[in-house]
Amino acid sequence: MEDNYILAYLDHNVLDLMTKGDPHKVKELLKNHNLTPVYSDETLKEIQRSIGYESKFLELLEEIEAKYVEPILDQNFKQTGQANIHSVLPKDIYKHFSENQSEGTSGDFGVSEMLMKFFGGQPDISFEEIFQQGAVDLQKHLNESLEGIEGILLDETIDIQSIKNLIEDLPQVMINQSSKMAEELDGREESPVSQYEAKTGIGPVVLNNVAPPNVVEKVWQMLSNIEDFSEADIEIFFGVKPDSFEKDSDRERTIQEKVNAIYHQLNFLGYYRDSKMKKDRRFRASFSDMTHAGIASFCHLFLCRDEDLVMKAAAAYEYLGVKTKILHYKASKQIQPTANASAD
Repeated sequence: MEDNYILAYLDHNVLDLMTKGDPHKVKELLKNHNLTPVYSDETLKEIQRSIGYESKFLELLEEIEAKYVEPILDQNFKQTGQANIHSVLPKDIYKHFSENQSEGTSGDFGVSEMLMKFFGGQPDISFEEIFQQGAVDLQKHLNESLEGIEGILLDETIDIQSIKNLIEDLPQVMINQSSKMAEELDGREESPVSQYEAKTGIGPVVLNNVAPPNVVEKVWQMLSNIEDFSEADIEIFFGVKPDSFEKDSDRERTIQEKVNAIYHQLNFLGYYRDSKMKKDRRFRASFSDMTHAGIASFCHLFLCRDEDLVMKAAAAYEYLGVKTKILHYKASKQIQPTANASAD
C-alpha cells in the first residue's frame, strides 16, 4: 500500500449518485481534502451489472483519478492481508476484468443458491438438488482447467490420469458427504433463518434496537442467554477464528476476512439485515456490500450511503479495531459519522 495517499473507498451507491449530479458533492470533498478515491473488483462487478451505464461509471472513475485496489494472494490463492494500489485507466482494468469473467466460471458451485434458500429463496429447488448441481459445476470447472495441460506439463511425476479419475468421482463423493445435511434441511417446513428466529426470538426487530458501541459483544450476550445455546467462543461464532475442524485452522485470518465473517453473521442473525435476501438480485447486492466492507478496511475512509451496510461494517470495524472511518451520507445531512467515525 502507498503511504503518501489518504485512501477513500467509494461504495457503488455513492458512485451512482455521483453520475446523477453528485448531490453530496463528493468530488468537492475529494479535491478539497486531497483524498485518493479507490475502487475494486467488486466495484467492477457492480458496474458490469449496471447494463447500459457501464461507460458512465468508468468515465467517472477516470475523471476523479480513482485508483484500483487489489488484495494480494499467496501461492495458494489465500489472502495475505496486504493489497496493492494501481494507477491504471479504469476502462483498461475493466476490459481485463470482463475478459477474465467471460473465460472463467460464472458460478460459485451452489454456495449462493444454498444461502438464498437459507433465507427462504429458491422455492422450486431442494437443498439436495443445489448440492448436486454444485458438485457437477465444480467437476466441469476442474475438467476445463485441465484441458491441454498434458502438452505443457514439465513435471513428469504428476499423474494427470489419476487426477482426472479423482475429478470423475468428485460429484458422487460430494453428494455422499452432503446427503445427510440435505435430507435434514429439506425436511424442514420453514427456511432455516425463519426457524432460527422462531426458536430464539432474535431477529431484525430485536437486533436493530442494539445501539453502538460494542454491538458484537451485545449481540453475543443476547445469544448467550438463550437456553441450549452451545457456542462457547465469540470469535469462532463470528468467524474471526476458524474452528478446530476447519481446513487451515492454524492460519490467522486476515482483517478483510474477519470483517466479511462478522458482517455475514450479523446479517444472518438480523442486525440491519439487507432486505429481500431471498431474491437473487438482492442477495448478490448484499454479498457485494459485504465484500466492499472488507476491502474498504485497507483504506483510511469508506464513503457509503446504505445504512444497513454502514451499521454492520461499523460494528465489525469496532470489534476488530479497524481504523477505517466511515462517512455515512444521508438525504437529510451531508455527512453523518457512524459510531466508529468522526467528521474531522
